[in-house]
Amino acid sequence: MHYLGHFLSFVGVPYAIGFLALCFWRRWWLLVPAGLVAAGLVKTEYASVNASDGAGVAFGIILVVFAMIGAASGFIASGVVLIGRMTRLRALRAVYVLPAVFILGFGSYFAVTWTQQKIREARYAPPAAACLDNLHPARIADVAVAIPVAPGILLFGNGMSDEHYILWSNPDARAFCGEADGGNATLKSVVFMLDGSPARREMETKRPFCSRPQPEYPWAEMACHLIPTDVIPDKPVQMTVSVKAPGFDPSVREREVMLKNQAIVASDGLRTYRSQNDFYLQRPDGYFARCHDHRSKSQPWLSCTATEELSEQLAISYEFRTTAELFIKQSVVVAANARAIFNSLKP
Repeated sequence: MHYLGHFLSFVGVPYAIGFLALCFWRRWWLLVPAGLVAAGLVKTEYASVNASDGAGVAFGIILVVFAMIGAASGFIASGVVLIGRMTRLRALRAVYVLPAVFILGFGSYFAVTWTQQKIREARYAPPAAACLDNLHPARIADVAVAIPVAPGILLFGNGMSDEHYILWSNPDARAFCGEADGGNATLKSVVFMLDGSPARREMETKRPFCSRPQPEYPWAEMACHLIPTDVIPDKPVQMTVSVKAPGFDPSVREREVMLKNQAIVASDGLRTYRSQNDFYLQRPDGYFARCHDHRSKSQPWLSCTATEELSEQLAISYEFRTTAELFIKQSVVVAANARAIFNSLKP
């Protein structure tokens, strides 16, 4: 209460100044220009304070905001009194209007702030238990899937807009549950982000999905636990399954770019094609991936991306960690695990 009293007295002064500046105008032809001048002054001062820096900027903004609220309240009070004079309503006399508007205007900031906070809390509140615990039906192309609200899953809808659902975001998870449980969830791509980004980790792993074993999902361990940067997992660190046009091979263009470069063939049959920025590694059986060398002690591996046809209507693209020495054997395992990750969503 002590701090609250100091705050109210701090903001009350600019509010009172703004209110008194405009609450005693009794002619429309004077009130309107005065209001416009006050609005211009407040706008200029707010822009000036907002453009500055330093520890006092926040306090300056608060002072200007309350001066603005006070001026607006004073303008309204004068307008109401003028209307009362025109209509000769005793209830709109200045002696009643000014105190009422002064109190309501001052309290409006706190009422609006409280309302916005409650709206924000409701928007970002966790979804219902049924949303978090159940599987939610959807379709991608001709494949039926059952999606859990799990860390690292990003969904793109099949609408005309960029409709997407970030399932570690409470509003998006709630929206997807409503869409899916209504039988209307049609997807154009499913993205697994399993690279263990620390920025999202705490929020994601609070999901009920991570509170119990998930043996049916081969990607659950990576989704719920941070991957050390020096580890080379046998699964993709990121993967996208998306709808493609029938008969279209998503790897054709990449292969054409690769084959424009001269190949260096190793003794085990691994071909290396170096381009301007990245390079390509190709197994003897024709499988290839575009790779990037981070040249970093903290990332002692290659980041490789492979794109393949999953079915007549679906393509799969996945990123994985490897080295030139491991590529031939590991890419086989990663490719199989990438398909297993998507297949785990099938009911």
